[in-house]
Amino acid sequence: HKGIFTIKATKSGIDKNKLMSDTVEDIPYITRSEANNGVSMFVSKKQNDKYKLDNGNVITIGLDTQTVFYQPYDFFTGQNIQVLEYPNINKYSALFICSMLKVQMEKFNWGGNGATLGRLNRTKIMLPADKYGNPDYDFMEQYIKERETMLLQNYQKIINKNIQAEKEADLKETSWKEFYLISKELFYVDPVRTFKNTSELDGTGIYDVVGATSKHNGNVGFLSEKYQDLLCKKNCICLIKTGQGSVGDAIYKGNDFIPSNNVCVIRSTWLNKYNGLFVVAQINKQADRYSYGYIRNNKRIAREKLMLPSDEHGNPDYMYMEQYGRKIMMRKYQEYQDYISCKRK
Repeated sequence: HKGIFTIKATKSGIDKNKLMSDTVEDIPYITRSEANNGVSMFVSKKQNDKYKLDNGNVITIGLDTQTVFYQPYDFFTGQNIQVLEYPNINKYSALFICSMLKVQMEKFNWGGNGATLGRLNRTKIMLPADKYGNPDYDFMEQYIKERETMLLQNYQKIINKNIQAEKEADLKETSWKEFYLISKELFYVDPVRTFKNTSELDGTGIYDVVGATSKHNGNVGFLSEKYQDLLCKKNCICLIKTGQGSVGDAIYKGNDFIPSNNVCVIRSTWLNKYNGLFVVAQINKQADRYSYGYIRNNKRIAREKLMLPSDEHGNPDYMYMEQYGRKIMMRKYQEYQDYISCKRK
């Protein structure tokens, strides 16, 4: 039986090590990643002639990983990405169909039962139908538009509430000074219990597990209530000790979590969300001193230094850092507000 969708391999399929670099990087490079709508990076439009740019306004499906995303813009891909199209496709109906496809993707898994092209061609999905028995794209479009409007309204309320609660401060001139990260002026190491068995991580638990990644605010999975004794209190900074691509980074944690053995937890009595994010930004500026072969251990953490604002007594200027953090947060809220206003027009 011929379906309404057409599925075909991408026209690019460029291995990452074969990408050509250029000064202009504005073309999405889609991989089988589950993060960032499948976008691994942005690359130049100038690539080897044998790799053709894929047209946007399509749905991409990652084989083996079973990832499904709507791609609004022209793009290049890595290996094993399939492209799905149908008549009169647009963003709204495509987002509806993506959610239905993701339900079907759950029956596939990595390895022998992956989402191969043959299996995708045999896959059926449930969709709204019109009186003629055809997919009701109008219904799908209106459904997603209504949900989008509801979300934008909720975001607007949250942003307005945060803007009202914040007060942007004027920043005074300040001097800067170098401080040891682990010191009486800054932080102490919290000797927390850590989680080591990563094979037990899944998406069904309630406790956020922080590990060797700076993405998703350090989250690498979740654990159930039986690990409650490992729960670490919020308002602290996690230093990533190892992990390719993230070693040397830091993360501020504003929620309770379970630390893995790949992070070091540091605390201070003066720490809050605003000055914490300021300090994290300063730590991350020097993260490139570490690498997968030169990990961050306790001895090296003890030698780390930070350049920070200092007050007239030569101590870290905690208030300046907090006010600076509040100022940046206020600007972000205003940017979100402007974006929502444009979306709702």
